[in-house]
Amino acid sequence: MSKTEKKTAFRKLPLCIAMLSCLYGTSVMAQDAPAQAQQEEAKQDQPKELEKITVTGSLLRRLEYDTTSPVQVLTADISADVGQINTAEFLQKSSVAAGSTQISNQFAGFVIEGGTGVQSISLRGLGPQRTAVLLNGQRPGPAGTRGQVLAFDLNVIPQSILQRAEIVKDGSSSIYGSDAVAGVVNLITRKNFDGLEFSITGRIPQKGDAETVSISLANGWNFSNGNIAVAGEYYIQEPLRLGDRDYLRCAEDLITDSSGNRIDREDRSITAGTDLEGCNNLYANTVIDYFDPAYRLVPTQDGSTIGALPGYKPRPRTTRTYLNGGAYYEDQLNFDFVGDAHLINRQERASLYANADFSFGDVNFTAEGLYNRRNTRTHGLRQFFPVVEAPVPSGYGQVIMPFSSDQDVTVDYMYLRTGLDGLFSWTDSWAWSTNLSYTRSDGDYSVFAIDRAKSGDLTLANSGTAPVDYFKPCIMNGQCMNELEDALGVWHTGNTVYDQVLFNAVATGELFDLPAGALGAAFGVEYRNFGIDDQPSEFERAGRAWGQSSAQVTKGRDNVKEIFTELEVPLLKGLPFVEALTANVSARAFDYASVDDSDYVWKMGLSWQINSAVRLRATKGTSYRAPGLYELYLGNLTGFVGQIAIDPCINWGESTNDFIRANCAAEGIPDDYAAAGAPSATVTTGGGSGFLNPETSRAFTVGTILTPSWAPISVAFDYFDYEVNDQIATLTSATILGGCYGAPVFPNNFCNNFVRNPGTGPQAHAITDVFATYINVNLQKVRGYDLLVRWDDDYSFGKLSVETQLTYTMEDVNLLFEDPLGNGYVRSNNVGYIGNPKLVGNLNAQLKRSDWTYTWGMDYVGATRNLDLNPTFTYLGFANAQRDIWAESRLYHNVSIRYNQPKWSLLFGIRNLLDSSPPTVSTGAATRYGNVPAFATQYDLLGRSFFTKLDIKF
Repeated sequence: MSKTEKKTAFRKLPLCIAMLSCLYGTSVMAQDAPAQAQQEEAKQDQPKELEKITVTGSLLRRLEYDTTSPVQVLTADISADVGQINTAEFLQKSSVAAGSTQISNQFAGFVIEGGTGVQSISLRGLGPQRTAVLLNGQRPGPAGTRGQVLAFDLNVIPQSILQRAEIVKDGSSSIYGSDAVAGVVNLITRKNFDGLEFSITGRIPQKGDAETVSISLANGWNFSNGNIAVAGEYYIQEPLRLGDRDYLRCAEDLITDSSGNRIDREDRSITAGTDLEGCNNLYANTVIDYFDPAYRLVPTQDGSTIGALPGYKPRPRTTRTYLNGGAYYEDQLNFDFVGDAHLINRQERASLYANADFSFGDVNFTAEGLYNRRNTRTHGLRQFFPVVEAPVPSGYGQVIMPFSSDQDVTVDYMYLRTGLDGLFSWTDSWAWSTNLSYTRSDGDYSVFAIDRAKSGDLTLANSGTAPVDYFKPCIMNGQCMNELEDALGVWHTGNTVYDQVLFNAVATGELFDLPAGALGAAFGVEYRNFGIDDQPSEFERAGRAWGQSSAQVTKGRDNVKEIFTELEVPLLKGLPFVEALTANVSARAFDYASVDDSDYVWKMGLSWQINSAVRLRATKGTSYRAPGLYELYLGNLTGFVGQIAIDPCINWGESTNDFIRANCAAEGIPDDYAAAGAPSATVTTGGGSGFLNPETSRAFTVGTILTPSWAPISVAFDYFDYEVNDQIATLTSATILGGCYGAPVFPNNFCNNFVRNPGTGPQAHAITDVFATYINVNLQKVRGYDLLVRWDDDYSFGKLSVETQLTYTMEDVNLLFEDPLGNGYVRSNNVGYIGNPKLVGNLNAQLKRSDWTYTWGMDYVGATRNLDLNPTFTYLGFANAQRDIWAESRLYHNVSIRYNQPKWSLLFGIRNLLDSSPPTVSTGAATRYGNVPAFATQYDLLGRSFFTKLDIKF
């Protein structure tokens, strides 16, 4: 073979691997345990130059598709066959991710890193900022809005271009750099399209809403020395509204007596006897005396008037409990328009992807480009409660009115990469590669706010005069919300730009021969320069938004220079019980401009092939994460938050939270404390430039791989152990106050981050200051097991493939402070809490028979509970009441059938076949959407859904 032919063969290695992956297309563990017979056959049939490949988890070219690190492979085909229709679902439902809360577009109304609509991947529950995401082995930059852009947004990758995802399940900073603390997700795209291809996918929930449609078109052109492929996709998902599901539309207390009879507070408000009865969704249509908050005006059921406000009356001063005449309420807590609020955002995306691969003599050229535009719209509700002159005893009151809380976000994302590679002219074993990439995310975020200059709020300077009559009944109850919003509402728009330039170069080959084989080596350098420029609107910077803090510019740049190496040392070979014993060592040194000192990380691995059926492997190493740009440079914010919004001790006598009642009482705060006349608290937040330290971590894995020759089965069983130190975090004002008073242990370290006035003198007990900057907190430790099993064989009735992934988490300790009791909790292990199940997994079985493919999938979520609460408690004076603190396990079934023809295929399936609803819990057991735990993202909120996919080749 000539030198040019060798280089062309080397250039075609990615195509060879893509073909091999198609052969193992349904395998989730191709890298862990390929079938031995197929592996040996592949070695015999392929020329030597085609055998050396670079796989995820290593820099080295190698003869086999495995590494010492545990790697899990997910294929896009199986994802489509079980009804997962976007990249976020594809990754977040994997067992390595499903055991913890994942950020998806179901967090409408929450402030999340990356901004509204972002979807990310968090491995092992360590956070998306500690998971490195690659595209074809290279690192693209993140996308999002506002100042907290750091993690990669999965929205930018259209699923139609994906072939598979390879997940490295151990710390990998020595191979891939900063952020690969929990592991790495490498997204591999399709490289070749044989002519024009069209595809349309749709999913429709049986109960309506959240309908999703995806349309893609792709084409490819092959030439004598390479190919070009281009693909485009349009994707739209309609919102899921709170009123669309029974378990979301009505938040109830869900309390029973010891016999199981419901004893929820009786609704004696204006909604009693209507479809809105008994739901605690939104508190409004009330006037509160500013200096005596126990005095409140509520609407009368018959429209009569008691007092000075027509149609309203004073409610009872004392909370009605089972000790003083029965538990009931007269405040209006639900409205017909609440059901229109979004739980899942409306998402619309358009994507264009192109790649090119060419060989020019001794040099091979690659290029790829990705453009994505995402628009996210969300609708929610909030309270507007200015202090004005009011018909209450003190003459001043807060009028509680509903107001829309809407956002409209558009993000334009661009990623361009070019690379060169080849063999060094003086050797057949040493190869080189270089890559240069550029990423730019440009996002506009528009927010519907209340103009404080028009609010007429007497507690704020320059607030003007109220432009409408706040005491008009239809203004207070929201029926004339449009009139209120026309008078006070204002859309304001900010912009966030994040850009990144990355260059790397790698040389890999064989240093010399050892008795057991050649010593493999890789050496490389990388330079990355990245910056953020978040410009909030002038309206927001000036602090003109009522009820919101002012936001300042977040702007900064950083760069890192890195050198790295990897060695693979064959130690023994061909001995009894030692078919092969190989050690792998890698290291990387960092020099960040934002960090005073340089640092380094390392990893060691050992692979012991005992015989053809049994292999043992282990890795141990360290990882590193430098502070993100927003963690360093987030613009200092000084906000003013009302006492009611942050102080859980206000009227704590009415609280159903055991810990708040006990801890506020221990502080000496009266149960009817109302913060009457107290000014807003000053909340200070900002970046940690100058005092933040990088995070460091260690990871250890050990596992066994079984590939017996007597059965078409492969098994991989791994133990994992992570510990992350000096984690970077910020504590919101609500988290700080809630962590202090809402925890089993009091006082705790949360209580050191705010100032409360003493119980005597002016503004007694009022919160004056809250400090919430980014800081280094203590540690997170995660331990557990992974099990991957695959059965794959041909039978007379067809080809049967069965695969399962299971993850069992033993420990997930997350300590903000060194002493567990300082965190406010008796226990430090979060495993088993709602949102953190011990066991998650899935099983997919597929039968291919003639032109038909039948798929059956199952997703399992283990049971969880609020481990800090006793199900038996005293509810509003009712002793031995029972509350539901358990989120039960769920087993979801997904089925599909596909008809295949040479030029087209048609798929039809049902996701959540048995229409299993998510579990519900009682009030106080968890943050809830309706009655469903909000952060337990493992559960299906849609119910039974029908999906279909049509593929056509022209």
